[in-house]
Amino acid sequence: MKYNTQLKPLIIPEYGRHIHSMANSLLDIKDDTKRNQQAQVLINIMGNLNSHLRDVDEYKHKLWDHLFVMCEHKLDIKSPYPEPNNEEAEKKVKTRINNTQGSVQYKHYGKLIILLIKEAVKIKDTNLKNHAFEQIALQMKRAYLNWNQTNVQDTQIWKDLEHFAGEKLAIDTTKIIPVFQTTTTRKKPFYKKSNRKHYSKK
Repeated sequence: MKYNTQLKPLIIPEYGRHIHSMANSLLDIKDDTKRNQQAQVLINIMGNLNSHLRDVDEYKHKLWDHLFVMCEHKLDIKSPYPEPNNEEAEKKVKTRINNTQGSVQYKHYGKLIILLIKEAVKIKDTNLKNHAFEQIALQMKRAYLNWNQTNVQDTQIWKDLEHFAGEKLAIDTTKIIPVFQTTTTRKKPFYKKSNRKHYSKK
């Protein structure tokens, strides 16, 4: 028995081990006609992974490009599209989308809360600054409850707020943060009145 760690690494992992094995098996077919037929069958199988895009021209072109890449450009077949350049094709396949949001340590608060706290720290007016912190604490508690759906101590919210602000708050951190959660009330079931007449038995 062989483990995946002992096998050859997948070039395009999204297609899986079986698709790669079928693609590599095309290289062993010596008959040109049969190789082209099997390549078309494999393209149809690959297209079934996203059947709603299978007949789109651009998507079909991408499938043929991926087939050449998986075969490491050693496949000799008649493709309806020009064979992709080796470097450009691999660059497209290995392109990684960078994370533009960054990492958030406390995900239940979200990145926007952290940015609001950093902006509130810059406020010079003490009254306005304290009011901003109180509103942010209110939003932090709402976010916490939405994420965890459990009760949270107000002292923890104030403690996290001071941690993000990087300074001691000039407000009473023992006060209760008023948060009123909207509870969804279940509607009474609707019973359709029967048109059937009930006659008393004599």
